Amino acid sequence: MGCVRFLIVILILLSMLGMGRTIGAQEPNVGLLRVAGVEYPRQVAPRTGFAITVDVEYAIHEKGTIKASLFQGTRRALGSKLWESEPVTLTGGGDRLWDLNLTAPPAEGNWTLTVIAFYLDAGKWAYYNDSYSGPGYIEITLKVAAVAELEVDLGAPNISVTVENSTHVTSVMGQVKLQLPIGRYYHLAVPPVVQFDNSTRLVFVGWQDGYNGSQRTVKFDGDSKSVGSYKTQYLLKVSSIIPGYSNSTWYDAGSNAALSVNSTVPMSWPLSLLGLSYVFKGWIGSAQSDSTNLSITMNGPRVVTANFAVDYAPLVVPAIILAGVAGGIAVSLARRRLGGPSGTLEEQVASQEPSSGACEYCGKPVDKGWVHCIHCGRSLNPTGPVQS
Repeated sequence: MGCVRFLIVILILLSMLGMGRTIGAQEPNVGLLRVAGVEYPRQVAPRTGFAITVDVEYAIHEKGTIKASLFQGTRRALGSKLWESEPVTLTGGGDRLWDLNLTAPPAEGNWTLTVIAFYLDAGKWAYYNDSYSGPGYIEITLKVAAVAELEVDLGAPNISVTVENSTHVTSVMGQVKLQLPIGRYYHLAVPPVVQFDNSTRLVFVGWQDGYNGSQRTVKFDGDSKSVGSYKTQYLLKVSSIIPGYSNSTWYDAGSNAALSVNSTVPMSWPLSLLGLSYVFKGWIGSAQSDSTNLSITMNGPRVVTANFAVDYAPLVVPAIILAGVAGGIAVSLARRRLGGPSGTLEEQVASQEPSSGACEYCGKPVDKGWVHCIHCGRSLNPTGPVQS
């Protein structure tokens, strides 16, 4: 009686172990057999040939024979068999890959296929449908259609998008949607810089997949969406009478622009020889400050002026000296023009009209018209009488 009960328990256990198999019993040396994945195109055109790759993962203790099959329909409603591999005997663990070629049906629509990995069990083919040793199957669905939608999303309106030789403009939502034939490569280009006006622009940053070029080639095998992004930049214009401080620079929106000038700047030659210089008076325009250092938040276009004035202080003393010298020269020239006396008293007397002669007695000069010498009192007329 005990033996009978023992046999019943064994049969129950074997029956429980047999759950999850669809055909035959588990072969003890095949511990794992699952369809790890299928590589296939997302869309195919009707009556077009294409390739898929089947990946079967296995773990076999000794030797085991396996194969893979491809059916139309779902696992619960298998249709015709489209492909089957040759049986292969394996041991150990790893992945078995099969490459196969198929032809799409003539009608457009969704096409469901099922791949099953079988193992040979006591002369019969079986597969696992549990998650521990399997599952030994996978279902895939392909879209069969001649064209698909290519969407380019740039996040901003009125941006040109060129696909091959055709150019389109993004909508108010920043998108371009096109219906294109599948199964080929397309050249896609967007502008690296979009200039909206003289002070605002967009600069291309890159695509969502990490590619940063504004031009690229995409493989179009079904509905596809390419997402690109731009950043906004604003122009900062700085003007000044000093050329070195005048410039125009683009800054990212929201960034800070740091400006700096010297408090004094020497004038160019030859004025620099006189000690002349420019003196900083402050910033005016989009920002006001008396500091030589200025920080501006670029949340829009900005225009500022570094205001300088000429420092004439080094010329004050030389100007006074020059004015004195010039005044003296002017006075001297004026005197000469007016004929006024100049020089010492003796020089002035000597410069007057010279005397008519000299006294013949004392030898001193006498003026014309005199009768007697004013020095010795004698008569100047030698023939006349001498006065005493």
